[in-house]
Amino acid sequence: MTDKELRRLSRSELLELLIGQIEENRTLRERLEDAERRLADRKLAMEKAGTMAEAALALSGVFEAADAAAQQYLESIRSQSGRQEEICREMTEKAKQEAAAVIGAAQAYSRKAHAEADDYWRRVTARAAALVRDQDALRRLVQSAGTDPGGNAPGGRSAEK
Repeated sequence: MTDKELRRLSRSELLELLIGQIEENRTLRERLEDAERRLADRKLAMEKAGTMAEAALALSGVFEAADAAAQQYLESIRSQSGRQEEICREMTEKAKQEAAAVIGAAQAYSRKAHAEADDYWRRVTARAAALVRDQDALRRLVQSAGTDPGGNAPGGRSAEK
C-alpha cells in the first residue's frame, strides 16, 4: 500500500491494519512455538530409539554386525537431527526477523498516523478558535453600533427613519 493510499485511510481503517499486523505477528509466534515443540518431540523420540536399538543388539548376541549397524544408525540420526535443528533454527530466525519487521512497520505506521491526527486536530482547533474570536468581534461590533443584525434599533424601530 502506498503512502498516498495510507493517507486516505480513516483512523479506524488504520487501526484495523495495525490489528491485522498484530494478529499476523501472533500467528508467526505460535508457529515458532509449534516448531520448537516439534523439535523437542523429535529429540525425545531419537533418544528413545537409540536406547531401544542398544537393548535389541545386546539381546541378539551379534555384537560386531550390530555395532556396525548401530554406528550407521547413529550417524544417520545425527545427520538428520543436525539438519532438522538447522532448519528449525533458520525458521526461528526468519520468523523473528519477520515479526520484528512487522512490529517495526506497525509502530512506525502508528506513530505517523498519530502525528497526522494530532496535526489535523491542532489545525481544526485553531480554526475553531479563530471562528469564535471572529464571531465575538462581530457581535461586539453590532452591539456597539446599537442595532441588531436586522437593522432595527433597540425597541423594534427601524434605524433609517
